[in-house]
Amino acid sequence: MRAQGIGRGPLFIGRLAANANLVNGEGRVTASLAGRRGSNFELQTSAQIASDTVTLAGNGSYGNRRLRLVRPARLSKLDDSGWRLAPAVLRVGRGRLGLQGRFGGGLTDISAQFNTVPLALFDVAVRELGFGGNASGTLSYRQAEGGVPTGKASLKFDNLTRTGLIASSRPVDIAANLALTVDALAVRAVIAEQDKTVGRAQARIGNLPQGFDLFGRLRRGTLAGQLRFNGPADSLWRLLGIEAFDVTGQVGVAANLSGSLMDPSISGVLATRTARLESTLSGTVISDIAARGQFNGSRLTLTSFNGKAGSNGTVSGQGYVDYGGLFASPSRGVAVEIRAAAKNAQLVNRDDFGATVTGPLTISSDGTSGTLGGDVVLNRGRFRLGQFNAAEALPVINVREINRRADEAPRRVRPAVWRYDVKARAPNQFTVTGLGINSEWGANVTLTGTVDAPRITGQADLIRGEYEFAGRDFELVRGRINFRGESPPNPALDIAASANLSDLNATINVRGTGLAPEISFTSTPALPEDELLARLLFGSSITDISAPEAVQLAAALASLRGGGGLDPINALRGAIGLDRLRIVEGNQTLGQGTSIAAGKYITRNTYVEIVTDGRGYSATQVEFQITRWLSLLSSISTIGRQSANVRISRDY
Repeated sequence: MRAQGIGRGPLFIGRLAANANLVNGEGRVTASLAGRRGSNFELQTSAQIASDTVTLAGNGSYGNRRLRLVRPARLSKLDDSGWRLAPAVLRVGRGRLGLQGRFGGGLTDISAQFNTVPLALFDVAVRELGFGGNASGTLSYRQAEGGVPTGKASLKFDNLTRTGLIASSRPVDIAANLALTVDALAVRAVIAEQDKTVGRAQARIGNLPQGFDLFGRLRRGTLAGQLRFNGPADSLWRLLGIEAFDVTGQVGVAANLSGSLMDPSISGVLATRTARLESTLSGTVISDIAARGQFNGSRLTLTSFNGKAGSNGTVSGQGYVDYGGLFASPSRGVAVEIRAAAKNAQLVNRDDFGATVTGPLTISSDGTSGTLGGDVVLNRGRFRLGQFNAAEALPVINVREINRRADEAPRRVRPAVWRYDVKARAPNQFTVTGLGINSEWGANVTLTGTVDAPRITGQADLIRGEYEFAGRDFELVRGRINFRGESPPNPALDIAASANLSDLNATINVRGTGLAPEISFTSTPALPEDELLARLLFGSSITDISAPEAVQLAAALASLRGGGGLDPINALRGAIGLDRLRIVEGNQTLGQGTSIAAGKYITRNTYVEIVTDGRGYSATQVEFQITRWLSLLSSISTIGRQSANVRISRDY
């Protein structure tokens, strides 16, 4: 027999080759198979079959661990049509698993011994959980025909972790004893982290009803239990398998359980003062979280919480976490409903854009997917033109695969993702950089999409800014950016910058998109593009420049149109936390040499800039924006010059 690409549920057999030679039910069977269940496996087995015995031998691998039956499994037929399994030993990596007992003929009686068995092996029997660590201990199970099962177990889990697509949990050790009688299951467990006991749990499920399988009886029995935990939150949080964000820090839990697994009722409290919530996908970090909650039914009601979001931002609110779905079906996860108030909170901090907001926020999840929503004011935002991840730069090509190999396992499906639904308004302080632009805008945008593939729609309009090219600062005179909802964000640009040179006025027009800008040059009086660039770069006509300068001219033009090149000024500005950093040309009349100007918003409407040439000249400039188009300006310099002005700017 040969087969390829056979799948049922989580089990996938890529290749199977088997030979059987049986005469009157006796003979030999050999088989080789490879596939996936939890991890990739590859097995080679042989079975010697006689009228009253079956002897199974084999070896192979599961994941990166070798498998070998060091003591073959020998099944002997009993008089009552049952079978007895003589003690068999399977070596799994460095661990050993022993199994013996009987089944069939109206009785199942099995016992097992574990010694440093990798928990990943149990994904063969249970759905793909992603648990790591080792298990040691003993287990026994007995059930007569028509009767109810009984058994007991004494288990130790060393370095128990759960690995997701983003993070792995902190290793913990758990020792547990279980006893299953005719009408009850009792469990006791101790949780330790780095040889320190951080939690204890005990539970009893009694009054187990008849007429259901074992799990059906356990779900419907009467539940009574207690949990006490005082330790790192990530030890418990990451075991839940929630991928969208991570929770760390110390947490204390005291909870009592009642009801049933189908309809649990929990009472008790949860408290923390040092928790930290972080999303590596969106860059969100909320630290020093102080929260207090009460368990009620299947819910943990957060009566209050507050934390720091960014350098001087805060988030506070209330809500609940519902574990009812998790008890009913582990695949559903935990439901969440939280309403929060953000104040100058850094909500998004990605490489390509960031947002610091004030306003109401909502976090909601049904246990399988979730949404982060809000209608906020954008205190401070930033967007970098031409910035995106290398993977996002690759084109998306629609592909239909034909003649695909049948033994290829299906691709893993990423778990349900969280989505954005945030509306943001920014009267000012929406910073756009990149491609030589350093500017401030007003914006009205909506953030949608998923946390790993956000989408922005809306519009940003220019307030002020510069375009740096060839060592010269061009003042932005017109600007509009239309975000159209692409992922990665790739807005349409309509930007113009101008500068007055000694004998002409030059204008740079930037159109196209953020990832593919289209740049053109105009001047008054009109000059050819190469002549204009030569005057910008070298202050001379193209007929007067040298050969090396001609090469530099070509490189500058190519870099400009490709959106590449170094941008050390903006890198330094971002590193030291300034809103603007620019180089100012010298002015002999004022006794000012080439200077550095550093600016910072003191409040939303007050901007302060200090200019110095490092040789005795310095000036302080203050701008107070009354409305979007009306501003008051003042300046004081070391040479005694003072001024006060009113600036009016309108688009016609």
